[in-house]
Amino acid sequence: MTSPDVEQAVVLTHDDWSRIIALLSVRDGDIAGAEDAVAGAVERALHTWPSKGIPQNPSGWIYRTALNLRRDVWKSAAHRTSVELNSEVHEALQPSINAELDELPDSRLQLLAACAHPDIDPATRPLLMLSAVLGLPTRRIAEGMILPAATVAARLTRAKKKIATNGLQMHVPDRSELHACLSSIHEAIYGVFTIEWANAATDLREDLAGEAVYLSELVSTLCPDDGESHGLAALIHLSVARFNARRSPSGALVPLDDQDPTMWNASHLAKGEWHLREVHRCGEIGRYAIEASIQALHMQGVRTRKPNWHALLRQHDHLLRIAPSLGARVSRAATLQHAEGGAAALAALSSLPKAAESYQPAWVLRSHLYRAMGRNQDAISTLERAMTLTTITSEHEHLAKLLTRWKQRA
Repeated sequence: MTSPDVEQAVVLTHDDWSRIIALLSVRDGDIAGAEDAVAGAVERALHTWPSKGIPQNPSGWIYRTALNLRRDVWKSAAHRTSVELNSEVHEALQPSINAELDELPDSRLQLLAACAHPDIDPATRPLLMLSAVLGLPTRRIAEGMILPAATVAARLTRAKKKIATNGLQMHVPDRSELHACLSSIHEAIYGVFTIEWANAATDLREDLAGEAVYLSELVSTLCPDDGESHGLAALIHLSVARFNARRSPSGALVPLDDQDPTMWNASHLAKGEWHLREVHRCGEIGRYAIEASIQALHMQGVRTRKPNWHALLRQHDHLLRIAPSLGARVSRAATLQHAEGGAAALAALSSLPKAAESYQPAWVLRSHLYRAMGRNQDAISTLERAMTLTTITSEHEHLAKLLTRWKQRA
């Protein structure tokens, strides 16, 4: 039997988990082996702590026990193959058993880089970060990513095996590697956030959006002079700040322009604004920083009820110059409506590539433009088209209610 105090003490924080897994796997790249060692250490804690007492530094105890388990594996492997341990693995056997976790090197950037390695399938990178860096179980990852648990398990197994056996070295990226490495890391973290943001339930603490906040903070802490790391953290914090305001009490989506700013989270808002200031200190303005600036400007306009649409339009133009995308063009068209009128916005939508025909946000925007111009039947038929392209239940319900109101007033 284990006491509640022991069960609570044995739960590792994200910081502890990520540091331990990074330290254990950085030498040989065996993330799965490191996870097994931590699981074994936790099991030993549950059996020994009730009788011997909870150690003063529980996470340090778990690290040292897991390290001993990894040592046993390394020594056993060398014995079975009659191959002498290589110098790096041998070095990993040397840290003092009394070393505290906080006193050891921080290897988490190497772990993040391995999770976002170019040889790892891009669709698997977010899953790998959630598993290796945060320690989330496969079932939780599958639920958050809306994937079958068996699919997630298979992808994780393949990725971890590839890291361990294909020579994907877990090392600190040098200056020539860092930009490409961080770009992949940012993309994977943002992938976690955007999927969860679209499907988030009512309690942020239970969702992967909170994990994305942690990951973005971790990267900006490990790379304090990288502007885009701060830009990503700013974008995620500013988005999360609006979490409580983006749905009505009935669960319906509330657009940013209609949100109550008093419901925004002041802590996340302040952190987002701080990271934006850090972007300018670093002097590097990239895609995430511009998107965060757009969101900050828009939120300021909602708070003051005096949106600066021309400033927003300039930011959208800047974004399109450095990171053109269909989503960015549709967002610019929405801003153009306020800056130059509905006709200009419709013209911008009409110039979109063929791929926009199946892009739901473009149809939603077009329906609102028609409605604002008094073309009610066009607005209704266009909104109906948008609904056929909507896969998220809450969005479909929001559009259905809107369609009903428009039909009643047509």
